[in-house]
Formats: sequence, structure tokens, C-alpha cells
Amino acid sequence: MKKLNFGIISYAHPHALRFASVIAGGRKTKLVAISGDGSNSDVARAEAKKYGARFYKNYEELLRDENVEAVYIAIETYRHKEVAIRAAEEGKHILLEKPIALNLKDADDIIKAAKKAGVKLMLPFNPRFTEPLVKAKEMIDAGEIGPLEYIQAISENVKPPIFLQGLDMSWFLDVKKSGGGGFMDTAPHGVDSLLWLTGDVPRKVYADIGAKIYGFPVDDIGTAVLEFKDGVVAVLTAGWGNPKGYSYGIEIKYYLVGREGFLDVRTAYPDFTVYQDRAEKVYWDRPDVRGIVGSFARAVLKDEEVPITGEDAKKNLAIILAAYESSRRKRAVRLNL
Repeated sequence: MKKLNFGIISYAHPHALRFASVIAGGRKTKLVAISGDGSNSDVARAEAKKYGARFYKNYEELLRDENVEAVYIAIETYRHKEVAIRAAEEGKHILLEKPIALNLKDADDIIKAAKKAGVKLMLPFNPRFTEPLVKAKEMIDAGEIGPLEYIQAISENVKPPIFLQGLDMSWFLDVKKSGGGGFMDTAPHGVDSLLWLTGDVPRKVYADIGAKIYGFPVDDIGTAVLEFKDGVVAVLTAGWGNPKGYSYGIEIKYYLVGREGFLDVRTAYPDFTVYQDRAEKVYWDRPDVRGIVGSFARAVLKDEEVPITGEDAKKNLAIILAAYESSRRKRAVRLNL
């Protein structure tokens, strides 16, 4: 069976740990190279040794490796444009961490570079690959709860990355590198799921986003009200809302109301609780990352369309940036999507 040879560029984003594991163990993928750019280069080097992948000090060296066919880019957000464009120029297919870029101009440049080079570009938005939401989407599309009217979503609430032990996540607290705080970090997942579940785009957003819990120099949590063109109203809360002692590391919940019923998704991931000195939730399966990597590999190997395109990611970023603008101006902002 033909496998897609992957390189991972940077372990700056904590998602690199999970993606490395899935890529290395995938039926259609092989992890062949890792670069140590940005934060956590020591972790990147250790992971390369763990998986038997070549280690490169920087991404330029990795991109010159002709054995690498595709890259997962997990470098700091402010370097997404630089690295993604170079990857496209070297003919590597691109799985790029969210958000796609710091601004819409950079997003456009990344999309254009991928198209010019004829390479696939995909963003990894997790919720739409979770089994409960896949089932909910099927039921909504089949009309089982009637037309959608209202969605309330917590997607995602997580512990602040700065709390992760053994990893340097300080760049998340620098708005010039991250583009924002907890809302910028986690809301893209929720926004993608809302666009996917409704099959629609919002025309207006009102949001309140701020440093409300931890006193960070960036926001830690936010809530956005999205009014969709077909009339659905969605309330999305996202950010770093979970304290150190909270048993959930990640929390995703959806309340989907239709005219003829509603769907109550209490958790998107199968878990169980361990009670000892303290309660801890343990996830016994994470099909979302497998689904992301598998669908990207399939699109490359079979020359198919990726499920989440660069254009989808740019639209997502436009909504997130409008939410921040709304919060600053303390009024609703209209969208032209």
C-alpha cells in the first residue's frame, strides 16, 4: 500500500505531539522527518528519535528532503505564511495548524501559493471529525429534528497552553505571534463546526472577548453570537476556561435545536473518569485526529479535494477577526462572506 511520507515542521504547537503519533501509526502515512524550528526544539529532537525520523534543525533543510511529500506545520502562527509558502514552493502538500494566518492578506498569499504550486492545502478543525457530531450532522441533513433554529456550543474550552508541563507555550501570550489569546486559539474549531452543521455562513456577529480569568496579557475566553443568513442563531463560547484542577483537559458540548426536536451532545469524545486523589477524565479514543490525517492523506494519494480548504480557513479567520472587532467596538459587526 502506498503511504504518504510526512514531515513535521516545529513542535511549537502542542497538537504536534498527537499528530506525530497518528501520522507515525497511520495505515496511509509515514513520519519520515521532523524539524526543530521555534519553541520546543528539544522535544522535536526527542520525538524524531522516538519515531525513527530524520531530525533537521530548521524547516529549510527538511523541505530539501526529497523523501518528504507532505508537511504538517505546527510552528508559531506568525510564521505560518513564511513556512507554508516555502513548503508550497518546494512542492510539499500542506496540513497547516489553525488559524491559517494572522490576517486575511496572509491567508490569501498562502492559498495562492498552494494553488500556484498545485499542492493540497488543508486545515485541521477537529470537531467535525468527532463521532457524535458526524451523527448529529447526518440527522440534521436528514431532517430528523426539522430545520435548525438555534445552536449553543462550547467548543473548545481547554486549560491554558501555558499550563502544559514540559513544553514552552509562552508564545501564545504574545499577540504579535499568536494573533490573540484563548478565543483565537480555540474558537476556529467551533466556528468551523457551526459552518459545517448549518451549511451556511453568518451575516452578523456580536462578541465579548477578554482577559477575564487569569490576568494574561491576551484574552483567555470569549462568547460570540452568530446570526446566520438562513436565520439560525448560534452562541459560541471558546477559550482557556478550564482551571488547572478541572478534570477535563478539553471540553466540547453542543445543544442543537430544531423545530421538531433537539440534539444534546454532552461530550464529543468518549471518556471515562478516574477517581483517586482527584478526578481525571481519560479519553480512550480520539478519532478526530485520525480522521483529519486520514482524509488529508487520501486527498493527496487519490488527488481528491480536501474536506477543509484554505478558502474555508480564510472564511473562518474572517469570522474570528470580526468577533474581536465586535468585542473592541462593543457592537455587532456585519460580515460579507
